[in-house]
Amino acid sequence: MGPVATAERDEVVVLGAGPAGLTAAYELTKHDVPVTVIEKDPSYVGGLARTVEHNGYRFDIGGHRFFSKNQEIEDLWTEVMQDEMLTRGRLSRIYYRGRFYAYPIKAFNALWNLGPVEAVRCLVSYAYAKVRPIKNPRSLEDWVRNQFGWRLYSIFFKTYTEKVWGISTKELSADWAAQRIKSLDLWVVIRSALLPKRKPRKRGEIVTTLIDKFRYPRLGPGQVWERVAEISASHGHPVLLGESVAAIRHEAGAVTAVVTTDDGGANHPHIGTDFISSIPVRELVAKLNPPAPEKVRNAANRLGYRDF
Repeated sequence: MGPVATAERDEVVVLGAGPAGLTAAYELTKHDVPVTVIEKDPSYVGGLARTVEHNGYRFDIGGHRFFSKNQEIEDLWTEVMQDEMLTRGRLSRIYYRGRFYAYPIKAFNALWNLGPVEAVRCLVSYAYAKVRPIKNPRSLEDWVRNQFGWRLYSIFFKTYTEKVWGISTKELSADWAAQRIKSLDLWVVIRSALLPKRKPRKRGEIVTTLIDKFRYPRLGPGQVWERVAEISASHGHPVLLGESVAAIRHEAGAVTAVVTTDDGGANHPHIGTDFISSIPVRELVAKLNPPAPEKVRNAANRLGYRDF
């Protein structure tokens, strides 16, 4: 982040104690800027990356393995977790028609499970996609078909993607697909499966989908954010749990205060010079006081989210 103003003048209020909100608070704390983090969950920090306890067991709400092409982010995890950020081998499987497929794909395993007829169909479909690609792909469906062919797209990508995101692959942007699955196509998968692995010259060359090792906190991904919350508390800025945003007061285009409601129904105003929101935009707009224009509220209400 860029230069941060002095703590004597600034007081920052952060809405949401997920990875985004807590990372902002962590960086501000390192610069001695007073920060208040507000979280509606009464027990946990971490948002969708939290780890919850039940009957003595810890469960990751979302599958959050730790790997980034950005070395600065990797260094941040190490800085927070030290030797409790472990490295583990990856073991992933795709279950399709009663068989488990190794992932990243291994050529012999995939061909054996698909059978010779289906394997040939997939290769022919891929060759056709390379000879007759969809020009100017607009959707994820178009982009993946160009990269893998229709057959593999329909087997491994279509239903999984629609299950995760809750919308048709025809409605997901090709730009998003290119960013999420960058540098990956069928030839890259086959080459990675058959040829000796070449160590990338730089971190940005790594195809994240094909990594065989990743980092993982000793007690789950939530441990990272629990640790960040502890660091913030040690600087005199504990995360306020069980506080729901009731109103976001603003004037002349700037937020002036946030009012929260605790589990007992009591209201608490939080005054600051700067405000950072990591809560859903739909909730943010709904809490503005005075209210946002009707067309803004309507647009926010149409935003869709995937949640647990």
